[in-house]
Amino acid sequence: MFSEHKMTTEYNGFVKIYFQKLLNSIIKIGDLDRDNLTILDYGAGYGMIKKIMSIKNKTVTVINYDIKPELSDTLDWHKENFNVVVANEVFYTFDKEDLEQLLVEFKQYNVNIEVIVGISKQSFIKNIGKIIFGQQGAHNSTKILPKEEITILSKHMDIIDHKSVWLLADIYRLCFKKEM
Repeated sequence: MFSEHKMTTEYNGFVKIYFQKLLNSIIKIGDLDRDNLTILDYGAGYGMIKKIMSIKNKTVTVINYDIKPELSDTLDWHKENFNVVVANEVFYTFDKEDLEQLLVEFKQYNVNIEVIVGISKQSFIKNIGKIIFGQQGAHNSTKILPKEEITILSKHMDIIDHKSVWLLADIYRLCFKKEM
């Protein structure tokens, strides 16, 4: 259940600085350096969260899951055991129905997992940056806009915390709504 998006971000130049800031903010807002935590990095790419966490806290396990099997630790995330999902700038490549279905699957898997999501603002400032830093192809696979993405997430989940990173991205820490 991944979209057809095949681009994996290369971490170099300003892009590296941006994504390091973004990933460090994700770790902070998600409190991901808690002992004995297991994280599913959904859309892991080159596994930067795993690399960072292997230095920050060796008791944290990160399971990489990506559309590219060679970048994944598992071919089926359903068979893994984890407490937190991180999805950094991934869900914009889903269509609305697929994102809704994925959230249903996560909730069925474990209603108590937290989901940490990075959402690119895809704003005027970001579009200028894409040109300046030679990333014109970034977000070409957009199927849902940031507002639609957070609307879908909010339908299923409550926002625990939120942080903006340099006016270029938003990070949300979410948990599933409890049934009454």
